[in-house]
Amino acid sequence: MAYRLTADETVQDGVRRCAREQLDHAVDELTTGVHDDPVEAVHAARKDLKKARSLLRLSRAAIDRDERRRENKALRDAGRSLSSARDAEVMLQALDDLADHFAGQLPQTTFDAVRRHLETERDTARERMFASGLPEQTADELKSIRGRIEDWPTRRGGWKALEPGLLRSYKRGRKALATARSEPTVESLHEWRKRGKDLWYHLRMLKPLSPDIVGGQANEAHTLSDLLGDDHDLAVLRGTLGRGGDGLAVDLDAVVALIDRRREQLQAEAFRVGARLYAEPPKAFGRRLHSYWKVWRPAPALT
Repeated sequence: MAYRLTADETVQDGVRRCAREQLDHAVDELTTGVHDDPVEAVHAARKDLKKARSLLRLSRAAIDRDERRRENKALRDAGRSLSSARDAEVMLQALDDLADHFAGQLPQTTFDAVRRHLETERDTARERMFASGLPEQTADELKSIRGRIEDWPTRRGGWKALEPGLLRSYKRGRKALATARSEPTVESLHEWRKRGKDLWYHLRMLKPLSPDIVGGQANEAHTLSDLLGDDHDLAVLRGTLGRGGDGLAVDLDAVVALIDRRREQLQAEAFRVGARLYAEPPKAFGRRLHSYWKVWRPAPALT
């Protein structure tokens, strides 16, 4: 089923169902998909884990605090264990996107040389991942987490189970926007991206409340996440070239200059999208979503 609540299930059942589906898919990618396309499989599994963690944040008022923290840490650690193989591939994609965006502004041989350097790092990371048996180990850990989902202690149902997590997500995103605007560092922009991605996942879960309106806002959050994700990938690429590109017989300063130009463009667009996404005061945002909820699931419907 889709990553969203349905009108014929309780909030607790919907959260558990979505969590099971994310972990089932991640396990499948790490045990089967990884042998067909390891890059895409790791990427897909990490996305599944991020969505599962976001579920815990959305339903923070419904799930016992100690249980939520334990499962969040387990999911976070599982995702981090897969990061090195994925990060190496991300650098290649960031470079290719940069070359496409600024086509003709540098010799293609410059980008080709950098790409070969990054491919070597990617292949090394991939070989290390397979040699360590990491995909299988991570899959086993996810199976253990999946087996505990039905036992997650729950406290609240209905809108009261979701409102605190949703408002916290929205408030943190607004605060991260303000911080990034005043101090646009790599760290502050990345933090804003994580908060924007949370809001995107939360609005996806709530899209059935008002598919056009909530779905449209979810699309805005997705756009913001992509813009800030591209910016962060370029920032990491810049750092990678600064640390390990000394042996390349190309003009790295010219590549870095293009990275900086592209990051300026991405950040400018991200701030425009973010201003729209977070324009509404948190209380008004919460009241509006609650009003949609009451129409979508009027009392005495399932909670």
